[in-house]
This record gives sequence, C-alpha cells and structure tokens, in this order.
Amino acid sequence: MSELLYIAPGEALRLSRYLIGEDCPEATVQHYTAAVQKLFAILTPDQQKVWDRMLKSHIYMKLIDAGLAVTYPQSPLRKRIFIMLTLLESRPEFTQYFLPQKRSIWYLIPLGFRAGLSAVYLVTGSIFTRISGISRI
Repeated sequence: MSELLYIAPGEALRLSRYLIGEDCPEATVQHYTAAVQKLFAILTPDQQKVWDRMLKSHIYMKLIDAGLAVTYPQSPLRKRIFIMLTLLESRPEFTQYFLPQKRSIWYLIPLGFRAGLSAVYLVTGSIFTRISGISRI
C-alpha cells in the first residue's frame, strides 16, 4: 500500500508517555512511523476519532486500552500501542522499565493498589467499549 496511514501529530510521544511516563528519542518516533506503515495499523475514520481522543487524555487511553484488551484484543488501536511498547522495550535506556528489579517487601502495597486500579479500568473499560460501540468499529 503506497498511501500514508493516519498518524496523529505527536502520537509516538504521547504513547511513550502513556507507557513509560517519559518521551522517547526522535529515532524511536521515526521507527514508530515506519512500523505503523509496514505493519498496516490502519484506522478507519471512526477509529481515528477515538484514537485522537485517546491521545488527548491519559485516563481515556487507559480506559479504552483496557476495554479493548477484553472486547477486541486485535484492534488496530491496541496494535499501535504494542508497536510503541515493542520499540521502547528494545531501547537500552528504557530497560529499567521492562527488566525485573530487586524490591523491598513494602513494594507490594503500591503494587496491590495498581493491580486493583487496573481491574477497575478493565471492568469499566470493557463495559464502556461495548456500550459505546468502540469494540465494533
């Protein structure tokens, strides 16, 4: 396919901030754009609207990402998130986010809180994506 796929302005940086909380280097932005092209992470016009909204709100991104994980795991929206995740994981400067680390027993407290919050996002997002029809677009 020779036509360019839709990529929102600043999309790669917003995804990087969503996944690891910091901006990725320019080389990763370029690799992301090339990977989206090559892997055909095509978005329909309706998906583009949802995607643009997801990129504007961290909470909306979490909600829709979690919901689609249950209702439509092969969504092109999630495919783009996984493309960025893969690129970040391959960068040496971001290995601390992906490799196991030695932690104290007290780390279980915030970990438990995050696990509970993730469950809330999963249930809420699943219901929201089904009711809103996002899982069918």
